[in-house]
Amino acid sequence: MSVFHLKYRPQKIADLDLPEVSDKINSIISSETDFQSLLFAGPKGSGKTSAARIIAKAVNCLKIKKGEACGECENCLEIEKGNSLDIIEIDAASNRGIDDVRGLKENAYLSPIRLKKKIFIIDEVHMLTKEAFNALLKIIEEPPKNTLFILCTTDAQKIPETVLSRLLRVNFRKGKEEDLERSLAKVIKGEKIEISDEAKKEIILNSDGSFRNLQKTFNEIVLQFGNKIDKEQVEKYFTVNRGEYGGEELEKDLKEGRIKKIVEKLEKMAEKGVDFGELRLKWLEYFHQKMLLNLDDRKLGKWIEILIRSGEMEKIAIIEQLPLELAVIEMMGSRVIMSPKVDTNPVEVEIAEVEEKWGEILGAVKPYNHSVEAFLRAARPKKIKDGKLLIEVFYKFHKEKLEEEKNRKIVEIGLEKVFGGVVRFDCILAQADSKKTMPMAIVNKRDEKVVSESEIYDVAKNIFG
Repeated sequence: MSVFHLKYRPQKIADLDLPEVSDKINSIISSETDFQSLLFAGPKGSGKTSAARIIAKAVNCLKIKKGEACGECENCLEIEKGNSLDIIEIDAASNRGIDDVRGLKENAYLSPIRLKKKIFIIDEVHMLTKEAFNALLKIIEEPPKNTLFILCTTDAQKIPETVLSRLLRVNFRKGKEEDLERSLAKVIKGEKIEISDEAKKEIILNSDGSFRNLQKTFNEIVLQFGNKIDKEQVEKYFTVNRGEYGGEELEKDLKEGRIKKIVEKLEKMAEKGVDFGELRLKWLEYFHQKMLLNLDDRKLGKWIEILIRSGEMEKIAIIEQLPLELAVIEMMGSRVIMSPKVDTNPVEVEIAEVEEKWGEILGAVKPYNHSVEAFLRAARPKKIKDGKLLIEVFYKFHKEKLEEEKNRKIVEIGLEKVFGGVVRFDCILAQADSKKTMPMAIVNKRDEKVVSESEIYDVAKNIFG
């Protein structure tokens, strides 16, 4: 069986799932304006990358008609197969530095190999560093001939205004029920699937407005139950994949401050192979419905915001349950109550042992939050006092961030993983004389990677604000 979200990916402007996006792109292609820099802004799964590839075909098609690519010429076929060396797709989340943009610039000034125009599609462009944005700005201010830049983002607010002002923007949105139903109908017809209206509605309501989520979920349901689908099968699918931990139960645990209980449940669900992306959507739906009934409850709005941000971490998290574990810690805020309150399995450590294993501690913290690891990398274990580890930091900003409840918990998790038990810590600000020996370059003994203090500060400042 084919992968639905790939097999039924839109191939023409008219096929795009959002009618207003289709109309705007068609007007851009049909106009006589020589556009060279576009911004596609909107949520995940709304069709940004598909639209970018459609434009790549349209501007390179040898037989274009009324703004639509023919889909048959050698250029169209080469692009559809993903074989073109002139279509360069870059993930800015992984290639976010100035050196990456410099490499892009060098490539941009080379003439296209086969196509009429060289296309650069930069996904999650808001993840670029400040320096990388400055370098990118110089390219889009005076773009090389025969090039087109299509920047895609889920968070346009993080793009500098100097860059935004030079881009032709197309806004994408989550699909409405009728948009999603139309998208699903294409797959149902193409695959000759029998499905009840109630089952379709259940799938659509659980898609979070994402066309990609919709088709991926439908694909998995068909693989599991075959070509005849009813509501009971769909409900069974979501129950198994999201686990039995509903929003109402989560809310009760949050109100009681049972963070340890919540994390233990998530860990057990991880062992069963629960889909945590689906679980997050289930929680979002629950809290959204509660918020609509009580618009004055700011707490619910904050929890929804945290869960949405957690979704951004899902695609980069090494451990699947981590984004939700960090989310519930943040949702708990300053009201964190451990069960029981006293430390369980505390361990005594010597400062020499901490110094020896500092690299391991950094490695244990990094999967949870690379920025917290960066702060620790710019600090050093000082001494053990009254059973607590004292960590010396050299900037007030670092100290404040490490002492935030959610970040403190991450460090304690790292310490527990390395030492096999609870190790509490406090941060102390280095005195003036101590700063003379501050680690201007922090070295990880395991890989000898050197990171300057200024780099660590800038990266962390950029992320935490």
